[in-house]
Amino acid sequence: MMNKKVTGVGCFAKPATLSRVFKKMVQNYTLGKFESINPVNGHQKLNGLESTLLLKALIAGKTGYFPSPDLDSGGVGQSRKITGFFLTWRDQQLNLSIFARGARNNRERYTASLDGFTELRQKRLN
Repeated sequence: MMNKKVTGVGCFAKPATLSRVFKKMVQNYTLGKFESINPVNGHQKLNGLESTLLLKALIAGKTGYFPSPDLDSGGVGQSRKITGFFLTWRDQQLNLSIFARGARNNRERYTASLDGFTELRQKRLN
């Protein structure tokens, strides 16, 4: 909270619950159905391939571990498990942080700016 205003909301749960809560929050934000939106397209500013894979996994509600490419290891993937997400509204822009556990239970955070959702909301409000 900043200046007694909510600046974001998050959720930590199992993958199926995370997917359901994320979709519901984005549907409420965009004022319409989530399925009609391509969440990962040229409008989204994702920090690398890993963020893209994690966003797709969050939306799909994938359970357990899934590999993501690690360029430093010569193409051998590392496993990551999504543990939560946090949505924030900053500078008229929707931002997403995805929290995951990697190798040796290392906690990792990936961020994305969801400009496509912001544009859709603005179109629906006009």
